[in-house]
Amino acid sequence: MSSHTEKTYAKLTGTPAPRDLEWSEFVTFWEARAEETEQESGDRLAVTMNGHREVFRRPHDGRVSIEDVERARHLLAATPDRKGHGALLAIAVTADEARIFDFDLDAQSVTDTRTTLTDHTREGHHLRTVERHTGHDDESDLIHYFDAIADTLRATVRGREFIVIGHGTGKANVAEGFVERLRAAHHEEAALLRNVVDLDLSAATDADIEDAALAASGS
Repeated sequence: MSSHTEKTYAKLTGTPAPRDLEWSEFVTFWEARAEETEQESGDRLAVTMNGHREVFRRPHDGRVSIEDVERARHLLAATPDRKGHGALLAIAVTADEARIFDFDLDAQSVTDTRTTLTDHTREGHHLRTVERHTGHDDESDLIHYFDAIADTLRATVRGREFIVIGHGTGKANVAEGFVERLRAAHHEEAALLRNVVDLDLSAATDADIEDAALAASGS
């Protein structure tokens, strides 16, 4: 879903139930979310999702009635979707490499939701490897590594929100150091950071990384 449609979803499922939701916004939401929508006579909107069908009636004042909001909630609850919608960007960062995952949350099968891993940070990875082999594995070297990751992030997925995933505690958690560097020197990218999550990346599968990112995103 688009960010606009996600906001409508949050309104529909939030507390308290919205009493000022515009009908046009409501229709746009279902057109993006439902399997099928149909404008029926009498200003009615028929919505079908996963075998469930509801018909909503356009109100005279242009705002969705509280009764239709409740029915919309029931329809959404009857068709749960663990994977969410749209795309989810996650960056797994360790001392050795940084990997960018771009998950398609609208994919219907388990296979399709496991996007092929793309390593966008070969330059940063190479830089980090050289520094480790030369024995200059200090804080300044980490900064160069983090800057290389940020530059790659800006060049390849500019403007998209993302989750950072790392593991370890204190200075051993390289992901936390990367986030600190973003906030200090890469303000545009730092503003797009949604959350940071800990995960044992040495044993994590792509599916584990997706699940951790999804939970951290709040989707």
